[in-house]
Amino acid sequence: MSFTVPIAPSASTVDLALLVVELILLVSTFTVIVLNRKEEKVRESVVEKMLHTARIVSRQEYFNSVIFGIQGSSKEILGSITGSKPNSEMLEQVNRIAQELKRASDKGVRIRYLVPKSIDRLKVACIYESAGAEVRFHPGLLVMDIRYMIVDGNHVVLGLPGEKGENNPTREGYLVPSNGLADMFIEIFERRWKEATLCDNYIKEIVNELKLHNANITPSKLSSELEVPETKILEIVPLN
Repeated sequence: MSFTVPIAPSASTVDLALLVVELILLVSTFTVIVLNRKEEKVRESVVEKMLHTARIVSRQEYFNSVIFGIQGSSKEILGSITGSKPNSEMLEQVNRIAQELKRASDKGVRIRYLVPKSIDRLKVACIYESAGAEVRFHPGLLVMDIRYMIVDGNHVVLGLPGEKGENNPTREGYLVPSNGLADMFIEIFERRWKEATLCDNYIKEIVNELKLHNANITPSKLSSELEVPETKILEIVPLN
């Protein structure tokens, strides 16, 4: 009787097989990691888009409240705002508000705005001033989180940022018909208004300061740096 003795695989063959198995597992693991990361990025992108849409909606509601308040005014508008330097998206809203302010001003409505005393607020301040508003700068507003507008002494538009800080854009807005609330904000506004610096005087301060460092600075250069119309600068501080 004959029989065949099985030949045991060599050590090198076993090592090669194990290496192949490990390689397969490694590739599978790497593939899973890559797919998970892609899925995570997709989720993050979707979340970011949703948050961005939410911000636009809430911010749009605030500006709608502001515009509705301006359109409904008949006597006076008082406002304490951030006046932050707008990006292209926000500039469109600022210009729309300026158009409504111009219409209100043409109807005889007195418009007064307080903004933080900071150079980067000049752009919005000049836009609103050219629309017929009186604008003053107050240093105390740099630490204020709340933004408000009082319409005819009986309606208040409140704006709140998403996070604390005067540089954070307004995320939520409320139009509140309340004489008591309006009276409270009017008292705060009038006190700060008396302490605040006129827009022209503030621009003059800044221009004179810049001229101390560069006596040959031109009106066009000042206009570019401050984002204030050149004609406005020449009216306030005539330059040679």
